[in-house]
Amino acid sequence: MEQEILALFEKVLSRKVGFHDELIESDILDSILAVDLVLEVQDVYGCMIPPTEVATVLKTPADLARYIEENRG
Repeated sequence: MEQEILALFEKVLSRKVGFHDELIESDILDSILAVDLVLEVQDVYGCMIPPTEVATVLKTPADLARYIEENRG
């Protein structure tokens, strides 16, 4: 799952990130890219991320992986 998630981030961000990198605090992820990631997660994993949880779920790739595992459709 870790490699899948990192590949997803690389596809959307057009750059490599670490599994535990802080994406929002380090300004790697902005609101437009966050929307792109949410849509990609929906398409690939069938998993909806509520708007109120986006900042928490997308804080790091590890957080997203955990969220997908817990909420996969």
